[in-house]
This record gives sequence, C-alpha cells and structure tokens, in this order.
Amino acid sequence: MIAVISDIHSNLPALKVVLERIDELAPELILCAGDLVGYNPYPNEVVWEIKRRNISCIRGNHDRAVILDDYTYFNRYAAMAAMWTREKLSKENILYLASLKDRIHLEYENFKIAVHHGAPFDEDYYIYPDMATEKLLGYDNADILILGHTHVPFVKIFHSGVILNPGSVGQPRDGDPRASYLLMDPKKGKYEVRRVEYPIEIVAEKLMDEGLPEFLARRLFLGY
Repeated sequence: MIAVISDIHSNLPALKVVLERIDELAPELILCAGDLVGYNPYPNEVVWEIKRRNISCIRGNHDRAVILDDYTYFNRYAAMAAMWTREKLSKENILYLASLKDRIHLEYENFKIAVHHGAPFDEDYYIYPDMATEKLLGYDNADILILGHTHVPFVKIFHSGVILNPGSVGQPRDGDPRASYLLMDPKKGKYEVRRVEYPIEIVAEKLMDEGLPEFLARRLFLGY
C-alpha cells in the first residue's frame, strides 16, 4: 500500500492528523506531490516533520517561489504568505526545499509511477479532473500518474493506467474543509481518497497572530 499526500502548505495540525491516520495502516511508502510551504503559519514544523519521517517528496510552485524569492505569478495573498514564509524558514529548511526534485519516477510492484506537482509537461499547470485525460500517461510512460497543485482530489482510471490527485492536506479547495489524502493498492486496483477533520480554528488563530491575511484563515473553514 502507498499513501499519497500533497499541498500541505505549512498546515501542521492537518498534517499531523493525516499522518496519524496513515500510520494506522502502515503503508510501505508515503509520497508527497509538493507544496510543503505557503499560506499557513507552520513552515518549519512541516518541513521538519517531512524530513524526520523521510517522506519522498517533490517541490511545488510555492516551495520554488520561496527558494528563489520570486513571487511574480502569485496573487497578493499567496505572495504575502510566501514572503513571510521565506523570512521564517531556517536556512537548513530552505536548503532542504532546494534539494527536492521537480518530479519523481519510481517502480512499485512492477507499476511505473510518476509524481508531478502540476502536469508532466509543465509543473505549474493546473490539471483539474475534467482535464485528466489518458494522453497524460504517455508523457512518462507511467502506469500511475500522481499530480497535485489544484487542491482538488480525483481518481481517473483508464485502460492504460491511472491518474490521481490526493487533494490538499492543508488547504482543500473542493468545498470540503477536511484534510485530504489518498491510499492506493495498485495490485488490487484500489484507489481511495480519504478525508479527515482537523482543528482548523487553531490554524486560523495562528494565522491571525502572525499577521497573515485574514482571507487565508477564512478560506480554511470553507474548503476553498
């Protein structure tokens, strides 16, 4: 079994609850499709947790923006949070983000798995459920293509393989505020998105205490 997470976005309380649920099932592998940081107020704590557990992770667009100190394509809320994040992150954790790759290719029980943050052809491109066509599997010749970035979970099963997005641990955008993750057992053909409640109010309060935009706190309760 493999557990898949993505778009944690510095939300430690959500990450801890998700990992507690994952630990109960003891998967052989945990994969993360990027965006450890951004938006929320626990960047160092999230990076430490990922490092401590040696979770296989790629970097997302927010991770890259913080590394490069470049927020050109961000809206003002995302840019404010990313600049704050860069100031808060330890040098060690910035170097860790810089060490991450933009994609992962691996084999698991004879299944070829590709992990991208956005799309195989552009790591900043948003692939929503209706855009996840079988053609995308051909870019990596993958049996399973794992994507993040949209914060919208889905599983699309085709004749040649599977495309999936575990949704967002730290900032869901599908109208459901619960943290999202995915469990898969390719041999059995099982792919399941799971949701779990976490203490949103703690994150929202911390966001406000740190002077981050109130909008970022409000959207957590709406799953948007």
